[in-house]
Amino acid sequence: MIKRGFTAMAVAGMILAGPAFGHAKLRSTLPAADAQLTEAPKSVTLTFNENVRLAVLSVAADGREIPVTVDRSAPAASQVTVTLPALAPGKYQVRWSVLAADDGHATQGTFSFTIVPAAASR
Repeated sequence: MIKRGFTAMAVAGMILAGPAFGHAKLRSTLPAADAQLTEAPKSVTLTFNENVRLAVLSVAADGREIPVTVDRSAPAASQVTVTLPALAPGKYQVRWSVLAADDGHATQGTFSFTIVPAAASR
């Protein structure tokens, strides 16, 4: 009887926890989180463990929003790339939000990268 009750609780726990495993997870970014770059990147790429649709991607420096174009009609994919305008040296924060293609669950996050000024030539 106790064994049956334990088994039922374990099965119920797995069923209830199942949806948590369905969320899209960010695997990598390019530029990498906390990267120190000597050249400004031309784009930002987010790679996920499953197909997603990009809902929001914003880039900011010193609290100032940098305009970027997000194609919300792009087909779902596990890798999303957004072209960046020319960026000056400084610290940039990327904020993103995606919807998983299979179940519509939203996932969001942030990461930063820094463009360091090129060393002055002598």
